[in-house]
Amino acid sequence: MFRFIFRTISVFCLAIAVMFVVIDATRSVGVSQIVWTPLAESWVQFLPNTLDAFSAWLAQRVHPILNDPILVTLLGWPTSVVFAG
Repeated sequence: MFRFIFRTISVFCLAIAVMFVVIDATRSVGVSQIVWTPLAESWVQFLPNTLDAFSAWLAQRVHPILNDPILVTLLGWPTSVVFAG
């Protein structure tokens, strides 16, 4: 049961990662240099109001020393790398 759930989630994440690799590759070809879309930009583009809500929720649940560096680092990574991981 759990194996099926984890495999379904992994296939979903892999599909999102491939989608963003194709988007970034298309943009890279268009401007003739490598372009990586950060997770924060993708998040705001697809779900505009949820990033602030998630940040506030995370600030309440996690200690501020861990919250700020982890969230800032994760949101700066390319979207395809986050979902491929």
